[in-house]
Amino acid sequence: MRKTTRIQLLIITVIIVGMLSACSGGSDMYSQPIGVEGGWGWLQWIISYVADFTYWVSLKTGGHYWLGLIIVTLIVRSAGWPIYSKSNAMTTNMQQAQPELNKVQEKYKGRTDEISQKKMQQETVEIYRKYNINPLGCLLPFLQMPIFIAMYQVVRRLPLSNGMVDGVVTEGVKDYSALNFSFLGMDLNAGVDFAVFSTDGILAGMGAIFPEIILAILVGGLMFGYQKYAQSKPDYLQNKKFETDKAKQTANQMKYMSYFMVLMLVSIAITNNGIALYWIVGNGFQFFQTYINRKQNYKKYLQTQSGNKV
Repeated sequence: MRKTTRIQLLIITVIIVGMLSACSGGSDMYSQPIGVEGGWGWLQWIISYVADFTYWVSLKTGGHYWLGLIIVTLIVRSAGWPIYSKSNAMTTNMQQAQPELNKVQEKYKGRTDEISQKKMQQETVEIYRKYNINPLGCLLPFLQMPIFIAMYQVVRRLPLSNGMVDGVVTEGVKDYSALNFSFLGMDLNAGVDFAVFSTDGILAGMGAIFPEIILAILVGGLMFGYQKYAQSKPDYLQNKKFETDKAKQTANQMKYMSYFMVLMLVSIAITNNGIALYWIVGNGFQFFQTYINRKQNYKKYLQTQSGNKV
């Protein structure tokens, strides 16, 4: 997977988050309880099962929704670890292969005839085989998207699900009202209420929304730290000699896209404390996944280097 492909994936991810952001602000879906007809079609089936499981786990942990949410988030992230691990390994393999790929591109630079282009493709394929790179591997993360979108829906809508629509008991609508949706004095279905500044004043208002602001800041801080860590090359893969101007430009583009992503996540987290808590747990666990996978990839690298010497 080339760096341009990684940019495309990041752009697609930003678009998906943007869709969720737009929906959270303008769609009636997020103001409706789980079980309401319409909306996300076949995804409703996944949403319903994830919501039921979250409800069951929450009941088993004293009826505390925040505790059930954390446990289910960790379970979902752990279940997706094999896919994430393969994707992470593919990125590491690509970083190892990049110097050789740059050599091939430099070798055939300006040679646009059919024979040269075929030779370049053949040499590129050989490098891919050497480093066990599958061009379709970049699609692996998208296998997790349905469950992640379902989790987002559940976190936004489960606290609203009390078996009623507009105050009327409705058949098929889930009832999860037995749960406790408070967390550290915050309502996990609410967000930052800036109206307190006009009623309580600046100081009192800041005190009233301080916990919610901290949650949103943690979302941004964790996401920023993770993006910086994930996009940095491990020391053993650093190779300044083959770092082209195009590669530097690509890295800068990814960096600015990451900044935009962080701002977008914070803007959504401010609107809903449950989403903020979900992202804090999820991003923290993803940070841990990346750290462990890098350790494993480094061990494989050492084994490969040792085998080459023999």
